[in-house]
Amino acid sequence: MIRSRIVKISNMSIFYKILVTFLCIMTPLFALGLLVNELGKSEVKRQISNSISMNTHYYFKSLEEELERIILAQQQFINDEDLIQLSFETPVLTEYQRTRAINQLVKRLHVLKDSSGYIQDVSLYIKAIDSTLMTSNRSTGDLSPAQEAEEIVEATRLSGSPMTWWKDRLYLNLHLSPLRALAATGQQAHFVQNIELSTDALRKALAAFPQEGAAILVNEHWQIHNDRYTAQLQPMLEQLAPYIAQEDHFTRPVKIGSDTYLAVYEKSYFLDTALLFYFPENIIVGQLKNYGLWSWLLIGCSLVIVILFSYGIYLLIHRPMQLLVKRFRSVEEGNLQIAAPLHRGDEFGYLFNRFDRTVQRLSQLIDELYVQKIRLQQSELKQLQMQIAPHFLYNSFFTLQHLIRNDENEAAQRVARNLGDYFRYITRNGLEEVSLGEEFKHVCAYVEIQKMRFANRIAVEADELPFSLQTLPVPRLILQPVVENSFEHGLDHVVAEGKLSLRFELRKDQLAFIVEDNGTGMDQIELAGLVRKLTLGEEMETTGLINIHRRLKLRYGERGGIEVSRSLLGGLRVELFIPIEGENDDVSSADHR
Repeated sequence: MIRSRIVKISNMSIFYKILVTFLCIMTPLFALGLLVNELGKSEVKRQISNSISMNTHYYFKSLEEELERIILAQQQFINDEDLIQLSFETPVLTEYQRTRAINQLVKRLHVLKDSSGYIQDVSLYIKAIDSTLMTSNRSTGDLSPAQEAEEIVEATRLSGSPMTWWKDRLYLNLHLSPLRALAATGQQAHFVQNIELSTDALRKALAAFPQEGAAILVNEHWQIHNDRYTAQLQPMLEQLAPYIAQEDHFTRPVKIGSDTYLAVYEKSYFLDTALLFYFPENIIVGQLKNYGLWSWLLIGCSLVIVILFSYGIYLLIHRPMQLLVKRFRSVEEGNLQIAAPLHRGDEFGYLFNRFDRTVQRLSQLIDELYVQKIRLQQSELKQLQMQIAPHFLYNSFFTLQHLIRNDENEAAQRVARNLGDYFRYITRNGLEEVSLGEEFKHVCAYVEIQKMRFANRIAVEADELPFSLQTLPVPRLILQPVVENSFEHGLDHVVAEGKLSLRFELRKDQLAFIVEDNGTGMDQIELAGLVRKLTLGEEMETTGLINIHRRLKLRYGERGGIEVSRSLLGGLRVELFIPIEGENDDVSSADHR
């Protein structure tokens, strides 16, 4: 392992070796600076966490004491003389005494309301006068005063908590034990006092929490929060549920998604309510920005030094080496044009000078070899074109003789005309290329002659050549030998129901001429051998399909050629590919069947 790493380092360029060495020296300094910053961050996080925990405890304790004071003041109303008179002595009170007692009670209710900013409204229902005294002008809606008081009492009894959530309002009721005692005996209360707490005041107090965190008062039946990080509230409660069930107060981190939050939890048994405060942990490290800035400034200055040093190496060594490699790649891609000479008096100048002279000599040798190769290919192409088998001539004359002997003069005339067109075409030695339309017309003449020869044994289906491809230049005599191969080797021994299909297909920038038959002239082993010969380009006797394949390769390179496979008809499938320069937008497919 160590040896392989040493070998890997030794194979690196000089530039990277110097750069790695320099970074190895600077990396411990970077690490030390970051370590100091992390230690400071951890200490500040600990101190801020303790401070937030203490602030949370102080706020919750203050809220608990304030509500306890309100409850105590609420309980003192039980012994109020005016309340006792209105509750138990109303029938014997004069109108003046009754009015005076009501006014005194309303004043005391206002005093109680004004005693705390957490009180929204104070109401007092007295059964004897069937009326509710309150400090606000709110309406009881469809409910009568008695019904409203009764529903609030029932909600308080069911919740089992000093604070009751009823119809989107939070109430602080009289102590629970009198209500429970009355409910146990089936009696109704003579009066019910309710203090509606101000949820806005509670939210405002929660919004005053530091660190821009989320603060929530949580009860089994209700929640009040300061509208911060509300999307994280439910996942936060779900993750903290096991700890809430076991502990009354704690401080711990909670990960939600990709963010980590610091949660502070404290529960009040007196209020049967808990306070949850949480905030993103990255907020509390804001005080370390200066330390982090200095650390990164140190790293940035070091990187600038590394970059300047590297740039010096780049100017001295790497830049000329890069230019030399670029010229090597240009030669590798076949560009032998000599670039502008580099006037340097050092070792790199000598290298560039010798490189340019080598490229110049290489270009001369390639030009000479290319001319020789072109001449050789032209000679070979002439030879391949002359290798068209003459046996077709013999068979055609035998067919013509048979037609004349049987007095089939009209058919004999067609054969003679097609033979004339056929031999006139193949004897045009002066032309190396013809239009695809002329080449396909020659194929059609050949097919007509063969149809006469095979009589009714073979059915031929041939596509028409698309009009847009009529003038496409192609090498002469490349289509007819492919069709001839099907007749001579695939369909020669067919007695009846022979099938031959000739199709054209456009495939991106290629035209495919597809010939298929249902003959039995080639088994699977012979087909595999032919595929191998066409694929590997082995030197062999250049006849038939291999002849055409080599001609297409000489003319078009890798974009032209022949592929063979088993036809769906059962015989041989031959695909001949001819590159098409540009696109033929007016022809989407040449398969018209």
